[in-house]
Amino acid sequence: MPQLVRKLVFAPYGADTCGDDILLFEHGILFGLEMAAEACGLSFADAHAALRGADKKERPQPPLSAADVKALSAKAQCDAFLDGMLQAARYPETGGLAEVSVAPRIFFPADGRFDAPEPLVFNAFEPDAPGDSLELDYDLYIALQYRICEAVAAWLDIDLPPGFTADTLQVTSSWEAYVLFLKGKRLTQIPEEKLGYYEQALRKDPKFYLALYNSAMLLKTQTDYHGSRNRLLRAASATTDEKELTDIYFELGLASIYLGDTKTARNFWEHALEIGSDNPSLYVNMAGTYEQEEKWQEARRLNELALERFPDYHKAIVNLARLSAMFGQIDEAIGLYERALALQPDDSLRRSILGGCYVAVGRTDEARAEFEKAIELDPAGDPAKYAQQELEKLGPVKPAGNPSEDDTKKKKRWGLW
Repeated sequence: MPQLVRKLVFAPYGADTCGDDILLFEHGILFGLEMAAEACGLSFADAHAALRGADKKERPQPPLSAADVKALSAKAQCDAFLDGMLQAARYPETGGLAEVSVAPRIFFPADGRFDAPEPLVFNAFEPDAPGDSLELDYDLYIALQYRICEAVAAWLDIDLPPGFTADTLQVTSSWEAYVLFLKGKRLTQIPEEKLGYYEQALRKDPKFYLALYNSAMLLKTQTDYHGSRNRLLRAASATTDEKELTDIYFELGLASIYLGDTKTARNFWEHALEIGSDNPSLYVNMAGTYEQEEKWQEARRLNELALERFPDYHKAIVNLARLSAMFGQIDEAIGLYERALALQPDDSLRRSILGGCYVAVGRTDEARAEFEKAIELDPAGDPAKYAQQELEKLGPVKPAGNPSEDDTKKKKRWGLW
């Protein structure tokens, strides 16, 4: 029985033949597996991203050796490592694919075990396909992807969600749009090239949700916030899925913030909350817009709502702590900062602030400990500089049992001696 998988890494498949057709065949399989992992809530990464490996176009190649897989798994620090092998037959007359045998393989580093089922054979190709293109039965190819997803889920001892079906994998009805999307998604890291492929895919299928959403995210990274917002609005009209809609409304809100349109941003985020978003950032981002307008109670209310639904959401905790400290509610701020540090103990900034709160209520020894820890965690950072200044104000620790003359006078005055 496999152990609990926290991190899954997908590696390229080996193959015994070259060509764009076999390359697309492989990348479609990997894309489907990524969709399945995401649907199951697994942490996953592409081997190229996790290990900074060769460019994805440098495929196919012979399968990785067992020693290579073990070394790469250790480097990636993953719980499961997936790769495989493709063996293809071509029509001698045209060079087009006639058949592909797909043999996935999974390695579990914890016990050094490889698993592999019997290969799956795919032969639904057009016999007169030209050698430089992939002509296959799209529906049967999606069915193959789903069978591979089922096999991997079984290896990982998990169930695919009930809503995850072969239809989930068929992200567009157009094979031509699918191919162009795959090229943008997996075969290039250059933003302009990615965007170009997505634009071509949208010409084949203008309602292609993933192409709309992914291109909107690319436009955002290029600071084209008007373009991103317009593309997101198109994406919203291309889906009825509630999870996708909440993601879109969240991003529409961010784009509106970047464009200086705070009220429109809040309207989009309100729509997301009405649908039932499970994104805690919605609450704290809305709270931030109210803080800009100095509507402190609204800001507090939204952070409190975030913590009602997501009790361990660190950002909402520290936001509430900060608001409490701003309005002199120091004891409440202390409790919240302590709660935040229980979740992220290596946060130098919060430790220095908590130290300041301790000073405000006379808890000097605890303040000193927090300042010292803040300096230890990040000696060169601004929180450490503040902590050092506060430590100098506190002065050296007074020896126990040796009260100062001033302390002695105070105690005599109050009848304590």
